[in-house]
Amino acid sequence: MNKSMTIIEIIIALWLKLRTKRKVQIVFLILLMILSGLSEVITLLSLIPFLTVLTQPEKLFENKYIQNISSEFGLSTYQDLIVPIICTFAFAALFTSIIRLLNLWSTYRLSAAIGIDISCEAYERTLYQPYEVHISRNSSEIIATTTTQVSRTISVINVILQMLTSIIVVIGIIFSLIFINLTVG
Repeated sequence: MNKSMTIIEIIIALWLKLRTKRKVQIVFLILLMILSGLSEVITLLSLIPFLTVLTQPEKLFENKYIQNISSEFGLSTYQDLIVPIICTFAFAALFTSIIRLLNLWSTYRLSAAIGIDISCEAYERTLYQPYEVHISRNSSEIIATTTTQVSRTISVINVILQMLTSIIVVIGIIFSLIFINLTVG
């Protein structure tokens, strides 16, 4: 690759080299990242009622969303709301943790799979060089260089995917904080 390529050009070049199966896996991973961002939002939105239950349970009915939900389920006192709100927050936090772990596992697994694809292609290209190339080069240097470059590529892919996850989660958190600020404030 050209030394003066930007990160975007490198990502596009890598995308074009990927097999269709890996592209589909990346799309599913992006959907999982979006689900991760949404689960963070749900956890954050369930945090306000949870903290209210712990600090000032009598103020729960001042929130119009809590009023609507409690009237829908026939809950009339704040004591009736304590267990459902705590369970909702616990479930949201558990669900978010599971999604986050699944996202992390999928990211590492996909990075490794792409690395395997790149390694196999590099091995094939090296193996099918003309005989003159093989006798003129030091095989240990070729192996060391290939191994180093593939490891770096896997690391970069992993970092890019984790960064994309973080960006999606941050956007979700920012929007939920703005929503909370508008509804509470």
